[in-house]
Amino acid sequence: MKWKTPEPREYYSKYEKIDVRNGKGWYECYRLPGEVIAICEPQHLQEVNCFLIFGEDKALMLDTGMGICDIQPLVRELCGEYYDTLQIVNCHAHFDHTGCNHRFAKVFGSDTELTRRQAECGVPHEPLASQTDAYMFLFDYPEGFAPEEYCIRPYGFEPCEDGHIFDLGGRNVEFITTPGHTEDHAMLYDHRDGILFAGDMIYFGAIYVQFENDVLGHSNIQDYIESLEKVKERCAGLRSIYVSHNDFITDPSAIDLIEDAMKAVRDGKAAGEPLQDENFGYYMDPPTVTQYLFDGFSIIAGK
Repeated sequence: MKWKTPEPREYYSKYEKIDVRNGKGWYECYRLPGEVIAICEPQHLQEVNCFLIFGEDKALMLDTGMGICDIQPLVRELCGEYYDTLQIVNCHAHFDHTGCNHRFAKVFGSDTELTRRQAECGVPHEPLASQTDAYMFLFDYPEGFAPEEYCIRPYGFEPCEDGHIFDLGGRNVEFITTPGHTEDHAMLYDHRDGILFAGDMIYFGAIYVQFENDVLGHSNIQDYIESLEKVKERCAGLRSIYVSHNDFITDPSAIDLIEDAMKAVRDGKAAGEPLQDENFGYYMDPPTVTQYLFDGFSIIAGK
């Protein structure tokens, strides 16, 4: 799938687009099954998705996006009377999921050294500088964005334990720790509708397990495989998967496909090639990074 194409991704046409006043020409919003609203940033290569989940009494938002534009006015508009009950959760501490964390009083996440350090100190511009290259943006920089100042600011952090239940009123959403992509990765499982919010570990696109530094965390392919097994055991009523990049929804069969691919990479049974495009690399990637191609997705791995 090519990045810089002027026409919108075809998959957006499957969903009901919501007209909003506070999108700033940057965010787009779509209504999904199960009283969920997706907020996406289709003009940046990351194409990251955040999710608003509504219960009878409260709302929960998974992630706060890249922080290139202030997401808070948009969230307030979409939540309406639910805004004062809103709880924020991060699936992990990467910049494209935590960019607007500082706009909110408190954010829940896995209790790891990586998460605590970022919440306390933020992430300076240097490790994120490549994300502000002109190539990363579909059009020009949005109004008011200063690429040379882009960083992750410190934010209020609340540690969340595996198995914690967010009670939204008639809707219980479970926090499940799933290390692999990073040591702090977690997913949310909506018991009412059987929806798994899978973050960066289950989707069709480039899947990354090459991180080996204290800014972006540490990947572990064996942990990744075990986390997928854990999700299959814990989410017996799973009906659909909502994902944090590219198309919003994928089928539960993706879990087995990705797990089998991870095992093939782990066991040396998959053929890979050196990752050639530096635009798809990250800060302090290992000297040798390999891309393994599968049907509809790829795995980017280090040693």
